[in-house]
Amino acid sequence: MNKRQIENVTVMVNDYDEAIKYYREKMGFRLVEDTPIGGVKRFVRMSPSERGPCILLATPGKPQQKEFVGNQTGGGVFLFLHTDNFWRDYENLKAQGVEMTEAPRDEVYGTVVVFRDLYGNLWDLVQPPADLSKIEESDVAVLPRLELMSEKYVVHRLAAGCAVPEEVFAGDFFSVTATAEELSIVCSEKIAIKSDSTEPDWRCIKVVGPLEFSMTGVLARLSQALADANVSIFAISTFDTDYLLVKSDKLGEAIEALVGSSYEFIS
Repeated sequence: MNKRQIENVTVMVNDYDEAIKYYREKMGFRLVEDTPIGGVKRFVRMSPSERGPCILLATPGKPQQKEFVGNQTGGGVFLFLHTDNFWRDYENLKAQGVEMTEAPRDEVYGTVVVFRDLYGNLWDLVQPPADLSKIEESDVAVLPRLELMSEKYVVHRLAAGCAVPEEVFAGDFFSVTATAEELSIVCSEKIAIKSDSTEPDWRCIKVVGPLEFSMTGVLARLSQALADANVSIFAISTFDTDYLLVKSDKLGEAIEALVGSSYEFIS
């Protein structure tokens, strides 16, 4: 029988001593090994426990490696720190000033929160359920992919009972909602219509569909991730999927929050 395991995972850092201090003091890791290997290079391993895999700290040896410090996974969650006491470690990290990118949440695979280390790497702090064998494959939430639409959009308000301006129908994407109080129209900023009031400069994030009607919490989870990042939204739902409008000046924060919550954007 083969006995194999992943022993070390390389984490690119700017400075050995800076990283050692952070992971030891802020995250409670222990220094397993710090061996000079020639020149300024060192073989530095740190672990969150007495035994098990380590992170291997490495400084950039080539100019092109510098851009990967803090971004080895292109903005996705990089490392997963399992714990036997989520709230103990969560409160300890917060007390040390570690940045949380979201509120803790309960998933079928455990209680989890995403946090960011000093270089910007995203980590999951996870306490798995007592019996992982009880998790069915169908229970694991599969997050829908997202797509950033290219145009800017404007939200118009017209009086109740008004006819929808014909120009609106020329757009590739628009939304019309009529109530007893108002007529609300979302359309491209390239389309000029007369309205009682307008709210311009929105970007649109599309949830790639179609989504099954049996799927629950899709819009709620997206909204929560953005609310935790203080990004307000204007939501539109259709038969097949959902759309989230965010202000252009908040787009970067919105994408960062969603990627930090494990969502993937397609090109």
